[in-house]
Amino acid sequence: MKKNDKHLVQGSLMVAAGLLLVFIIGIFSDTLFWDRYLNAYTFDTFVENPFPAVERLYPQEPVPGVDDPKTFPYAEAGNRTISTDALDEAAAFAQESDSTSLIISHKGVIQLEKYWKGEGADQVVYSFSMHKSIVALLLGIAVMEGHIGDIDDSIARYLPEWRGDPRERITLRHTLQMNSGLEPMSFPVNPFSRHVRRQIGTNLAATALGFRLQDEPGSVFSYNGVNPTLLVMVIERATGRRYADYLSEKLWRPAGNGEAAVWLDHPGGLARGATSLYAKPMDWLRIGQLLLDKGRANGAQVIPEAWLKELTTPSPTNPRYGLLTWIGTDYVEARTLEAFEGFAAVAEQPFDAGDIIYFDGLGGQRVYVIPSAQLVIVRTGVLAWEWNETRLPNLVLAGIKETP
Repeated sequence: MKKNDKHLVQGSLMVAAGLLLVFIIGIFSDTLFWDRYLNAYTFDTFVENPFPAVERLYPQEPVPGVDDPKTFPYAEAGNRTISTDALDEAAAFAQESDSTSLIISHKGVIQLEKYWKGEGADQVVYSFSMHKSIVALLLGIAVMEGHIGDIDDSIARYLPEWRGDPRERITLRHTLQMNSGLEPMSFPVNPFSRHVRRQIGTNLAATALGFRLQDEPGSVFSYNGVNPTLLVMVIERATGRRYADYLSEKLWRPAGNGEAAVWLDHPGGLARGATSLYAKPMDWLRIGQLLLDKGRANGAQVIPEAWLKELTTPSPTNPRYGLLTWIGTDYVEARTLEAFEGFAAVAEQPFDAGDIIYFDGLGGQRVYVIPSAQLVIVRTGVLAWEWNETRLPNLVLAGIKETP
């Protein structure tokens, strides 16, 4: 090899080595991501730490609430409208299933409120996927206000990055019904996977927009956290508001809730609409009561009643699912989601009320709303690998006393 050729090869190798070094530095300089990957990416992390910790799950953006959160009357022992035996059984089941909180309200009156794991009413709790249903409620408000035209609009109307792309066939309804056709969600170990980046990455918008189309939109139910992520982006772009601010003004404060928080991908970044709305159990009860009251609070229509009907209409690809919200139709003994291997919701028997609506968070985080019984139940707790879906609401329903 000639001397000049050797110099060229050496020079090329040096350039390649330099580029590789820059690439490696660029990847590992994302310290926020690696901190999350090493400290907050296993289910064991949440089992060992049953309450959200700002020092692990940061940054967070406040969702301002009201100074004096709405209160509920409490039923005294002799005036409860649910039997003591039923309430005792419900509390025992909650304690046995490693719960951190249980609140039961009937006709707007608290029948039972209990906390475990050494914490109380002022402790915020994990919501996991219960946040998805909040995204659906907020999107309905944005439709009511005219920021969003129609949920049968192409999502590309609000996310122009997908115009002229096959993904423009996806509608807002498809994302709300979890049948967008985007590649299924998974939880691989590989830190460079877009699935890991969707869960804990620091550029959530770019990651969500990078999901590929796998099935024809509207054809297959596939529970996927990228759908509510995209809808948070739609809400922000359509309203011109930060998600946390819009949530606070249009839903959280009108419901009478105290301050909450959302987990962001990075400082000033995007809220994780698939999970991580940190609030107190009583805040979740107020949202349940808002649904029970047909979207009205303090004399105002906070959520359009027509939207609540949409929310609870069975989707064509899953009769147990409405718009980012579960409904108690079409009984199955076990409900599993392909993305959450090992977790299941099992049912000894069907729900004893056919009109049940529920927010479903991983491992048994629940808000059950039963309009026909004027009942709201909030349960939070350590992740349950197998959550008995119908046990708690059926216990309480069986204990409701007949009134003249």
